[in-house]
Amino acid sequence: MPTTFAQIIRRILLRLAEALVIFYVALDSIFTPIFRPLVRWAAGLRVVRRLQDLVAELPPYAILAALAIPFGLAEPAKIYALVLFAGGRWLTGVILMALAYLVSLVLVERIYDAGRDKLRTISWFARLMDWLVAFRDSLLAWARSTKAYALAMQTRRRAVEIFGRVRAQLRLR
Repeated sequence: MPTTFAQIIRRILLRLAEALVIFYVALDSIFTPIFRPLVRWAAGLRVVRRLQDLVAELPPYAILAALAIPFGLAEPAKIYALVLFAGGRWLTGVILMALAYLVSLVLVERIYDAGRDKLRTISWFARLMDWLVAFRDSLLAWARSTKAYALAMQTRRRAVEIFGRVRAQLRLR
């Protein structure tokens, strides 16, 4: 049975979508551990704890609005950073991606953590979050099962090893 032009285009688009998802998951695997110490440090700051207390006192929809603002800035910025990478503007892309992850992991995570219980009282939000978590988990499982992800993680391990050796050599001098 001959393949139609539409089927070929569909396969190409699916492969591009798969590549984008794998690239995004690989970037997430790289950036998140880099920012975890910063997130832990920020969570311990008195001003951050006070802001979390203020968020926790808000009604559910106010918490949702407080969450939407930094999320609405950070997530599109991550996608735009990928566009910058693709356009060859690596430094700008790296800086934008780092800033977007900083906003996402520090602000969004702290706001969500402070208001999670009240947010889950909004029935549609609770259902949406349950669906998103299940979707994310299945997407991550699929991405982690691909050869491309295995290659990305192998490259990451090698980079960490090289960085460790260079750091150890610099300490010896």
